[in-house]
Amino acid sequence: MKSRYFIFAFILTVFLFGCSENDFDCRDNKAFCSSVQSQNLQKTETVINEFLKELSVDLDSQEKLERLRDWLQCKSCVAHAEIFCNSCIYTLPPISELKITFIIEDQETEKILDIIMSEPLRFAGYHD
Repeated sequence: MKSRYFIFAFILTVFLFGCSENDFDCRDNKAFCSSVQSQNLQKTETVINEFLKELSVDLDSQEKLERLRDWLQCKSCVAHAEIFCNSCIYTLPPISELKITFIIEDQETEKILDIIMSEPLRFAGYHD
């Protein structure tokens, strides 16, 4: 009888505390990484924009960039992703930058990803 209560308590704990609002589905790995591996980074635009469209409008710009960074880092072809700056390029709307280290043919390649800080956020491009 004690084991039933223990199992019930464990499942309830996992259900209630196992997920947070920062958890997300690390989907689109194949679509994203196939574009990276073919060295056609511009093709990642569609996948990135789809992710950005789904972000809640209730998040502030920093939280949205953090979600994007985390989503990128979960990709098998991304060694590292970091927010380089938030709205640091003074255009209308401003542009933010993320530094992405891609793994392409077992080599690490660093690129800067520009994000237009509109609603929703949008892919602007990559540069060195």
